[in-house]
Amino acid sequence: MPHATIPLGALLRQFPLGLVLIAGHAEDTAERPVQWVHSSDLSDPTPFLTPRTVLLTTGAQFAQEPSATSATEYVEQLIDAGVCALGFAAEVRWVRTPGTIVAACEALGLPLFRVPYQTPFLAIIQTAARLLDAETHARDTWSLEAQRAIAGAALHADGISAVVRELAARLGRWVAITDRTGRVAQVSPKTARSEAGAEWIRRESATLVDRGVRSGRVLADGDAGAQLQTLGRGGKLRGVLVVGGSAALDHAEQTAVSLVAALATLSLEYRSGIATADTELRAAVLRLLVEEQRPLAERVAEHSLPSLPSDPVRVLVLDPNEPDGSPVIEDLRSLTASRPGALLARFDGAPTLVIEQRLLRPVTEHLAARGVSAGVSGRASVDALAEAIAQARLAYDIADASGQGPVEFRTSMASSVLGLLDRQPEAATRAKALLAPIRTHDARHGDRIAESLEIWLRHHGQTSPAATELGVHRHTLRTRVQTAAGLLQRDLDDPDVRAELWTALRLVG
Repeated sequence: MPHATIPLGALLRQFPLGLVLIAGHAEDTAERPVQWVHSSDLSDPTPFLTPRTVLLTTGAQFAQEPSATSATEYVEQLIDAGVCALGFAAEVRWVRTPGTIVAACEALGLPLFRVPYQTPFLAIIQTAARLLDAETHARDTWSLEAQRAIAGAALHADGISAVVRELAARLGRWVAITDRTGRVAQVSPKTARSEAGAEWIRRESATLVDRGVRSGRVLADGDAGAQLQTLGRGGKLRGVLVVGGSAALDHAEQTAVSLVAALATLSLEYRSGIATADTELRAAVLRLLVEEQRPLAERVAEHSLPSLPSDPVRVLVLDPNEPDGSPVIEDLRSLTASRPGALLARFDGAPTLVIEQRLLRPVTEHLAARGVSAGVSGRASVDALAEAIAQARLAYDIADASGQGPVEFRTSMASSVLGLLDRQPEAATRAKALLAPIRTHDARHGDRIAESLEIWLRHHGQTSPAATELGVHRHTLRTRVQTAAGLLQRDLDDPDVRAELWTALRLVG
């Protein structure tokens, strides 16, 4: 955490000290941060120095004027140690500062000032300590006032928005809160929305949330910079607090940011609790819409949910085994929370999203980026949701079987090969006959060969992910697959055999 600092100019402007800058002038010289002042006549004092130190010396380490090379090496090692300025005493060991030291400081940009004989080093150190104490007190006062103002803002009707505005005003930087996917949910000032919504910030925010661990990060992208702090509990992160600017925050500023992060976490956790509580309400509203009772659904949702979707809509269906608290569902909630025109609920056990056509793209792009299988219906009317859900389910089956991300429904899917075979009794009979050896084996021995084969085929013959889904060791799964091959007398490395078995398993359910 950065300690209190004072600008170098504040020290040089102390008239009683009589300090005169003689080399190393630069535009930022007066603003260079000073954290401490130290004196040393060692030829290499760097082991005893901390960054942002002003070093004072009488020059006693130089028996004679150092060569240009030696002077450059001396100044370079000071710069490497983080020394921000060098003070050289006059008329103690040297009447005037050695020219090679002056030249090296000028060439390398290290501020060099002359300390008159009448000014003891102790006076400079004490003056710096007094200025640092005053700055520390000022920052403590600022911190206390900022915390009070932020706490007061939290009591406003718009709560977290007011808190973000207050922090931005206090820091003089833009401040934003992103949801789990990196989308900007709050930003102040409003004119900074494009900066806060930059792709690199969205990407880094989503990455931090995906890690699931509370953390912070300072990032830079060209001339732009930002500091990110996750919001929420470990494993249940809700979003990210983003503070614009690449310059490090001091202790007082970081305290204010931490307070806002805590308040934002409480707000997001509270909203999450409400979202969990209204899950059943959303499911009930969706069922009413499917049953074509739209007026009743609108009355039920009127005071509890955002505006229901309007035509035209699309329906997305996800894996029925996806739990409500999973990152996939939480991301969908973040993307659609408080957005008029989207309704996320479970329907017949599967996560189902009814969303207006205009809002579809960011949702499907997010799912595709994470490789999440989903079925997407064609355009539909809210009054015809049953058909749209059926389309989305059919598209999901194809997405799941192929391992793709979102798959959109096409009319040809309704007459797919599997669909045609399913309507042929002889196909089902032959499928049962093909699978009879392993199904009989399972019935006799209480084994899971058929189930293991189906999941192994669903994962395209990849043992590790299939074993994970089954909850068994991969060696156990390999043994089961070998058993299936022996019982069926088929070569499971043959793609035609795999396709035939997958079709048979789908036909017999």
